[in-house]
Amino acid sequence: MSIRKKNRHLLFDTPNRELTYWLRQGRASNAEIDFVMGLNGAVIPIEVKAGATGKLKSLHQFMGTKDAPMAIRFDASRPSVTPVKTVIRTGNEKKDVQYRLISLPLYLVERLPAITAAHL
Repeated sequence: MSIRKKNRHLLFDTPNRELTYWLRQGRASNAEIDFVMGLNGAVIPIEVKAGATGKLKSLHQFMGTKDAPMAIRFDASRPSVTPVKTVIRTGNEKKDVQYRLISLPLYLVERLPAITAAHL
């Protein structure tokens, strides 16, 4: 199933679920998160990558400025939960950022509510 169809699945299979994205416009660069969803009472950022890897600079920025308990990445890799520790720059300051990154293959998109509930 294509990424576009998976995205539609996230949008339409659950009534009253709002699907949005996040965009931070900066002077030097922008940061964007593919989807931000309310799941199990928490705000969860979701990135969708076509391959098995990808940079997560925007996700780091989001997690450093919002109080999200975890982040989700859909990609072509095996399921995993990884503790992420990184440093972001906000203006002239550096900030330590720590969060759990749940990486899932695209075929598990239907299980997202149950998976996030298990990790909250």
